[in-house]
Amino acid sequence: MIVLVSSDDTVTITSDNVTGDSVYEYDLEKDPSDCIGLLQKPGCGKAPEDAGERGGSLQYLTFAVILVGLAVIFTVVFRNVLRADKVKAASAGDPDTKWQKTPDSP
Repeated sequence: MIVLVSSDDTVTITSDNVTGDSVYEYDLEKDPSDCIGLLQKPGCGKAPEDAGERGGSLQYLTFAVILVGLAVIFTVVFRNVLRADKVKAASAGDPDTKWQKTPDSP
């Protein structure tokens, strides 16, 4: 006999109320042995009930935040490269004037 005690109530399990099947009942459409594999198969698993579960809204929000962060980083780097190119171009001036002879040169 096994006695499970929780704060709400006590459950006693005896050989009379245990069936030959598994005590744990899966909430899947298919048999759990059909769901074993590397990729998730249709009918295996369950819909998210909490926002933090796999496929929940917090997972999509996290993905969106990552995409926005990457877009911000790309934009900042791109702007700084353009700004640096403009500064280099302004300091170099006209490349043809460097090789022309000035009246002061011998």
